[in-house]
Amino acid sequence: MRIPVASSDDVTTFLDAARPFWHPVAHSDDVQPGAALATKLLDEELVIWRDKDGGLAVADDVCPHRGTQLSMGTVTDEGCLRCPYHLFEFSSDGACTHIPQLPDKPISQRVRLDTYGAMEAADLIWVCLAPAEDRVHPAPVVPRADDEDWWLYAGPPQVWRCQAPRMLENFLDLAHFGAIHSGSFGNPEVHEVAAYTPQVLEEENAITFEVDYLARYRWAPPVDGQPAVRPIHYRYRCDLPFSAWIETNVDGELPYYTFIACQPVSIDVTRIFWVTTFPNEVSHTPAELDDGFIPFFVEDQVIVEKQRPEWLPLDIGDELQMPFDKISVAYRRSLQNLGFPTVRLLRS
Repeated sequence: MRIPVASSDDVTTFLDAARPFWHPVAHSDDVQPGAALATKLLDEELVIWRDKDGGLAVADDVCPHRGTQLSMGTVTDEGCLRCPYHLFEFSSDGACTHIPQLPDKPISQRVRLDTYGAMEAADLIWVCLAPAEDRVHPAPVVPRADDEDWWLYAGPPQVWRCQAPRMLENFLDLAHFGAIHSGSFGNPEVHEVAAYTPQVLEEENAITFEVDYLARYRWAPPVDGQPAVRPIHYRYRCDLPFSAWIETNVDGELPYYTFIACQPVSIDVTRIFWVTTFPNEVSHTPAELDDGFIPFFVEDQVIVEKQRPEWLPLDIGDELQMPFDKISVAYRRSLQNLGFPTVRLLRS
């Protein structure tokens, strides 16, 4: 029996290590003018709204007056967030602009909200909890998201009860395709992993690698009643700590991209945003894409939520490492280098 040893200090270290990075928290159209949205990131309760120009504002979801949940309130025509309890109003920079009970009194600078960085990209809203001077990198880039010759689809988020690194490592893992995904793209006849070499790009906070796989190709018609099998060249990029994409290349066809980014809601709850981009020449409906991608998320979820220990072991010696686990080794070492805690395991 292996017993994870995770202290309150480990939890704090994990949350602090993740703060300087950008994480998705919603789809862009989830935050409409005039409405506020509650979300949670790294155990922080947040409220998101748009100012009068449509720009995003993100703050702690608590009024400094009496601790009211501000996301229960409304957004004024001027783009201020109005508390539902005493009707205090706050601008997008966190300043209190109106206290109706003190109409002719100056407002103390203490009456303000803590606000955070927010941006939009690839139909997603991204938030960084660290001050601007402490942010490590820009938000991960979804390939071809801004290319007018490509189209983008942001699918419905998936919620897993697991630590974000567990989910991300699973997305990068190659050796489970034929076992877990034989009902979708995995080939049950192929379990050997082709040789590949991860490249750690320290200045970019990223890891890349390429690999070949003989896959069941979901976008091709069946052959003699069986799924079509095609050789595919996958190109991966992991943007640390919790985002990655795959470029899928099939001979004679245009490539497409599958992107995921984790919202670490808390230590053990992860919301997964996924985006696909295709050339304009390729046509798929949202329903087709949901049917094509969500089933393999579910197949993985069943496994990952039951992995033990719940925390991904970053010390390479704590679990068996095989030659086909090179990407897992590179990912775990990179998280260590970024300051994420190494929770050692006890063995009975």
